[in-house]
Amino acid sequence: MILRLMHRQTEPINVYKALVSALSDNMLPTAAIWAVFSGIGLYAYSETGAAVALGTTVVGGLASALKLLLILFHRRAMDVRSLSLATTKRFEVGHAVATWCMAAPIGALSALLFSLPALHLQVVGTALLFGYCAGVATRISVRPLIAVGAVTLAALPAIASALVFIQDARLLIGAVFALFLLIAVETIWHSYGNASRLITMRLQMTNLARLDPLTSLCNRLGLREAFDALPRHTDDLIAVHAFDLDGFKAINDQFGHATGDRLLKALSERLHQLVDHNDAVARVGGDEFVVLQSGFDSQSDPGILAGNIHHQLTEPYEVGTHQPIRVGLSLGFSVAPVSTASLDALLREADAKSYEVKRSGGGWGAEPTLTNPADTLAIGSVPAGGIVAT
Repeated sequence: MILRLMHRQTEPINVYKALVSALSDNMLPTAAIWAVFSGIGLYAYSETGAAVALGTTVVGGLASALKLLLILFHRRAMDVRSLSLATTKRFEVGHAVATWCMAAPIGALSALLFSLPALHLQVVGTALLFGYCAGVATRISVRPLIAVGAVTLAALPAIASALVFIQDARLLIGAVFALFLLIAVETIWHSYGNASRLITMRLQMTNLARLDPLTSLCNRLGLREAFDALPRHTDDLIAVHAFDLDGFKAINDQFGHATGDRLLKALSERLHQLVDHNDAVARVGGDEFVVLQSGFDSQSDPGILAGNIHHQLTEPYEVGTHQPIRVGLSLGFSVAPVSTASLDALLREADAKSYEVKRSGGGWGAEPTLTNPADTLAIGSVPAGGIVAT
């Protein structure tokens, strides 16, 4: 039931991944709990000679070792690559199972200690229970269902044992434990809410630093990071398309800046739909755009994309005026092997060609011939009917 609820993810994907990744930060607390639990379990066995104490200690130790191995594997996986949503969910389920397998023996050992009349063993059981539940509430509350399940598995057996064996003050202790369990559950959900809000704010601020606020395309920083993230050990080519709009100032003058902003948003949506999901699209100035095209091995691909950009983006726009608005563009692109490419050099060459295109009347470039793959190739264009606002 709880595992099914876990799969009903409600947070935004990036927030959810960040919350689950926080489960891998529990190496030291898990190792400490393992050591404390093992020591108390062996002490209880030496005091009572009860085989159940030894068996519970062994099972709890194995579960703790499993949890530590899972944390190590989770960290390694995150270091190697960005985890998919499905993989993140599998790690969350793994953490849940390992955590609950640790919590159950702790609950069983605490219940055993509270069933015994020796006061010093009850004190040891209290310390174990409070130490574990406090650690769980503060360290894995980022996934509240896992945390609530853990404190419940650890505390309920001890509460039941204290309430059944009501000699001495154990009835009172059981009642206090029950109250603290309710408080722990509320604390877990409160901590989870705070963590979710903080992570959401951090991700939003990170996105704002990399995105253009009007169009939600990359800005210069986002473009640079996308370029730096490209694998360099391949023989693939990379193309940088740079273009600006012809006649955009006339649109702002005639219809106002609000209409110009709507046009930029609509144009950005079209542009984003044109490119492959692995390519980066950036707005680097008022009406200046850059497309980072990667993952192709044919010289014709950049020319095809350039033609599609020109054709689609110069179609009329409905942006709340009495008539559709059309805008032209002047585009140039440059191509280089990704293993030796420089973003600054590619941008300079693409910009230079786009200005040549503008002086020739606007449009985009003809298909290039790449004679030396080691050289950066700048692609110009022939006039293609640069279209201005009507």
